[in-house]
Amino acid sequence: MTLNRALRVFLPFAFGFYLSYLYRSVNAIIAPDLIGEIGLDAASLGLLSSAYFISFAAFQIPLGIILDRVGPRKVEAALLIIAALGAGIFASSDTLANLIIGRSFIGLGVSACLMASFKSFVDWFPKEHLPLSNGAIMMAGGLGALTATAPIELVLEFTDWRGIFWILAALTLISSIMIYSIV
Repeated sequence: MTLNRALRVFLPFAFGFYLSYLYRSVNAIIAPDLIGEIGLDAASLGLLSSAYFISFAAFQIPLGIILDRVGPRKVEAALLIIAALGAGIFASSDTLANLIIGRSFIGLGVSACLMASFKSFVDWFPKEHLPLSNGAIMMAGGLGALTATAPIELVLEFTDWRGIFWILAALTLISSIMIYSIV
């Protein structure tokens, strides 16, 4: 396996999975802002957070079939556009219902980040490199979860939760473009 192939295949998918985990965890940091601005209570926050996981999980069965038929590059790039749309909806929402819609789009949009990575690695890398590449992709997700803590709090000093989600929407579109054009 050449370094060029590793970078062209691994890095774009790793960035997508990084964002997936950041989206998964960011609500914990912005919860006080959502409580203050939108007036959410604990039950509403729980429902809002679960919207991501419900849409994510609901798409797993058809996702496997679609990945096999269409391929990880096209599927992941298209789904990340849906996640970016969801982040935009979330950022511009003033009601719990619209926040749930945005969060559901995000969950659906990032639902392929791990499986598309694994499928791409199987297609592009020799089998003896799969444990390393799979472990490294999991590390990228862990970095996303870490970024959703103190770094997000730092960014909140310069913008609000809406700004965070507009930034995430832009980064998600960049990730989609990277996957589609580089892989």
